Amino acid sequence: MNRILASFFLLLILSISSRSQVIYRSSNLSQVALTFDDGPSMGYTEKVLDILKKENVKATFFVTGEKANQYPYILKQISDAGHEIGNHTYYHSRVTWLSDEKLLDEIKRTSDVVERITRKKTKFFRPPFGTISPERKKLIESMGYSIVMWYGNADDFYHLGWGMRTPKSITKRVMSQLKGGNIILMHDDSKQIIEALPMIIDEIRKRGYNFVTISQLAGNKH
Repeated sequence: MNRILASFFLLLILSISSRSQVIYRSSNLSQVALTFDDGPSMGYTEKVLDILKKENVKATFFVTGEKANQYPYILKQISDAGHEIGNHTYYHSRVTWLSDEKLLDEIKRTSDVVERITRKKTKFFRPPFGTISPERKKLIESMGYSIVMWYGNADDFYHLGWGMRTPKSITKRVMSQLKGGNIILMHDDSKQIIEALPMIIDEIRKRGYNFVTISQLAGNKH
């Protein structure tokens, strides 16, 4: 991107007032939001979608632009099924390590990919690794995004030290953190989450909670 144009674009968006805010959970204690990061992932996201359809649950998927561009048909399946799509940078980049120019570029590229494939705009952003600074928060919000974190982590990703949790361990961890209003962080990129997801949905339903998307939850943020 031309540096002069990039600087102009940065000054322009910083001049826009924003009503966005960081969303961690809902004050409506009957709600729970399931969210999936880092996809779309071939061979896994489609199975997650099958489970969600069978269980009549809507969720929110925070996608990277790189994978969305690589698997446009899966991204369209997510959208066509009525699930929500959020922005998760283009390369799953740690936002505190990027320059302002690079961060703006990654968010915009991802937004463009999603809109081109689904004809829908992204309005929620989740920072990879959950790392964000006050300066980056202000920059992202100036683009019109609400930033979404979580209040329950499935810890369903591969750890160098001990590998991946089992489906039962993932389910147990989610349920041990579960409270009304939670946003639950998961990843749609492993067979373990495929096996755990039906158990998670069943256990959450047994406790009487309703499943919502981030848009539905955002009116009761906390």
